[in-house]
Amino acid sequence: KACVRVNSTTGLNLGNMVILIQMKGAAINTTASSPAFGDTATLNSAGNYEVGTICYIIGDSVFLYHNLVNTYDAAASVQLVRFAEYYAANVIDTVKAARWDSAAGTGGVIAIYAEDELILNAPVYADASGFKGGNYLLSNSTCSNALPATNYAYNASFLSPQNGAFKGEGVAVLSTSQTGGRGAPANGGGGGNNHNNSGGGGSNLSSGGIGGGNSSSLGCTTTLRGLGGKALSNWGGKKIFAGGGGGAGHSNNGIAPVHGGNGGGIVFVWTNNLTGNNHTISARGDKGSDSQSDGAGGGGAGGTVILHITNYTNNVVIAASGGNGGNSADGGTIGRCYGGGGGGS
Repeated sequence: KACVRVNSTTGLNLGNMVILIQMKGAAINTTASSPAFGDTATLNSAGNYEVGTICYIIGDSVFLYHNLVNTYDAAASVQLVRFAEYYAANVIDTVKAARWDSAAGTGGVIAIYAEDELILNAPVYADASGFKGGNYLLSNSTCSNALPATNYAYNASFLSPQNGAFKGEGVAVLSTSQTGGRGAPANGGGGGNNHNNSGGGGSNLSSGGIGGGNSSSLGCTTTLRGLGGKALSNWGGKKIFAGGGGGAGHSNNGIAPVHGGNGGGIVFVWTNNLTGNNHTISARGDKGSDSQSDGAGGGGAGGTVILHITNYTNNVVIAASGGNGGNSADGGTIGRCYGGGGGGS
């Protein structure tokens, strides 16, 4: 039998179906001056998951009936998620995933098991519940066309100036010195570089879009766009991921806060008969923030939807699309031209 230690056993009981899933833990290239920054060296156990059944609980230890198929790194955001279990169920109000909480290492996953049938009279919704988009912080106005901020990683919390806006979150954990800049960290979108470049879109199994560049005819004119998140490998379906967050746009005017969009979460639905009634099961990425006289935010990537269903009745819409990049306007100052954010994949 496998044993998993958890922070809390509240809500867990003998016989419950659960999913064990590792959200993070990938190793990436961390060379700040290289365009290869963020390339995935190895996924390690990131994306590993499996379904189990609880046979015993002692203190903080949860025992499962069978040994684990995969290996997991407890320090890399592993969570145990309980299925909502029914013989038959009717969804009468929107079922929403809890938002991913990167500090707690929990959230972003919905799991539903209905042995006989699941009837949708409302959506099952994990939109914008995955990895977080890059945060907004306001830089001072310092910039240089002669000595531009060309690196792919910076400390996004340093604002004098902020040489690279916050990257979107993904399967890799970043140090403080790597949190900002145009390099995409695995499936997170890169942040726009100084000055007013837009963030890249997050990714999942395909690449995110590149952020728009600074094409101004006056003032700071260097184009250093946030790169789109990099495609992950699902190892033939053996790994699954939340959508990567979009990168933030570089901002020094602050007319509107410019965040990257959150990625979509993860949805499991297991039933013999699904009656769709034209409702949606979704894990879509969120739109990046619009901007005025600043860089715009990249869109979050779509997440993952897994269905184990024998029969379908009536239409059901399955959606895991990425969010659009934010739009960008000149704020009424002619010659200040900043492209929009990259789209999430």
